[in-house]
Formats: sequence, C-alpha cells, structure tokens
Amino acid sequence: MVLVDVTVPSLGRTYDFSLDEQVPVSVLIPEMVEMICQKERCGLEGMQDKLNLCCLDTREILSPEADLKQYKIVNGKRLMLI
Repeated sequence: MVLVDVTVPSLGRTYDFSLDEQVPVSVLIPEMVEMICQKERCGLEGMQDKLNLCCLDTREILSPEADLKQYKIVNGKRLMLI
C-alpha cells in the first residue's frame, strides 16, 4: 500500500488515499470515485469511464492497464483525478 494525495480539480479538493500499488489503475479509479462521492455526495460516478489518473510529479497520464508500481508511485506522491 502507498499513501498518496489525490487532487480532484472539478471539486477543488485533495484527498489522502492508501492504494494498493499492484492493482490496475482501471480498478483504482472507480474505488476512489466511490469513496469521494460518499464523502462529498457528488455526481462523479457517471463519469468513471472518462476519468484519468495522472501523476503530478512526472506529468504523465497513467495507463488504465498499468499499476502504480509500474510508474514508481511511492508514499507521498501527488496524483490528480481528471
């Protein structure tokens, strides 16, 4: 597990997440959206297939098929859900 900050510009918020670095990004995005929507009571759920996870430090969009370990995402990294 890695502890990361995930910024969601559409909500103007940043969230702390503990994510399994060996799970594909395509699985992590819906899990994060569900947790964010439970907290914020927002409507991101219908947009899950259009959302991307990006690494702010390297400025790259993470492939849905890849996992965080492949991108060397470690504790303290900053990600963005767009």
